[in-house]
Amino acid sequence: MMRKVAFGVPAVALSAALACTMAGCGGTEGGQGESGGNAPAGQTANSVQTAEVAGFTIESVGDGSYYRGAAERQDGFWLRVKITNNNESAKAPSAFSARAAVGTFDAGDAVFDASGDQRLNADTKTQAVELGEGAQMDANTKIEPGQSVEFIYFWTTKDNYYGPITVEFDSSSSSDSNPSVMHFDTTGRESDEYKAAREAAEAIEAQGGIDFPSYSIIPADGWKLGDRIDEKYEGCDFKHGDEAISSIDMRTFSTSPMMEAEARQGSKKKGVIDEVEVNGTTWVRYTSEAGAVSLFVEAPSGKTVSMVIGSKLTWDDALPMVQNVVLK
Repeated sequence: MMRKVAFGVPAVALSAALACTMAGCGGTEGGQGESGGNAPAGQTANSVQTAEVAGFTIESVGDGSYYRGAAERQDGFWLRVKITNNNESAKAPSAFSARAAVGTFDAGDAVFDASGDQRLNADTKTQAVELGEGAQMDANTKIEPGQSVEFIYFWTTKDNYYGPITVEFDSSSSSDSNPSVMHFDTTGRESDEYKAAREAAEAIEAQGGIDFPSYSIIPADGWKLGDRIDEKYEGCDFKHGDEAISSIDMRTFSTSPMMEAEARQGSKKKGVIDEVEVNGTTWVRYTSEAGAVSLFVEAPSGKTVSMVIGSKLTWDDALPMVQNVVLK
């Protein structure tokens, strides 16, 4: 049977800067496009750009940057358009393509047929759905002849790019190709959410800590950040004194805390698994036969955060660092 031990007091809530959402914090500066109607949150007032492709008239309504969430900690590019079907039969927006690329280009340029670094990828996972309120988001839903709908596109950008972006529209049929482009510029248009997350991360780093999508941690007295930083697995180490074995090592896993603890225990069930509560957070703790301790907890991100405590450290040495972990 597992036993449970409690330490500390209830943890404070995660910083509002990291917890804010698009709906709560807003996007880029708002405005109303010339095509009429109320602009969605984050829209900027730009002159309307028009494309005629595959029997459709496409008019720009709004564009800007949107925050892709705490897991990505990056902005993407969104574009909202008004689509009018001028064909004699009902057709869907899938009858034409919309491709975006970093930079300023002309219709038919080779960049839109390539898959290099300049092309932007459609974002199908971290869309800011609230920006699409009132807009169609299914490219296969048909539009009746003479009718208009608003449609919204989302693209990911690499390394939080802000600057000129060109979107090319063209018929999905090569026999009816007649590309047309629209030009946008996101220079200086970071989303409020990204700014807040960046400022929070910088504040943690200024205190010698580190900020990852699943957790952040500031070193306690007598501790300092080590040399190992692994962005992929949200890994890092902190040293206590000068000995390498007097350290803690952190990273994340996709499996559950109990599965990670049982994996270390092995089929022979060596060592002890129990639970320990620190600042109101319950960690699964594995203690090896030699006395080494590993802690595991599930973060709101869904990842398991792991802390391995060096063999030269006592529980009292490590406890202040456990207390400083903020899960996200």
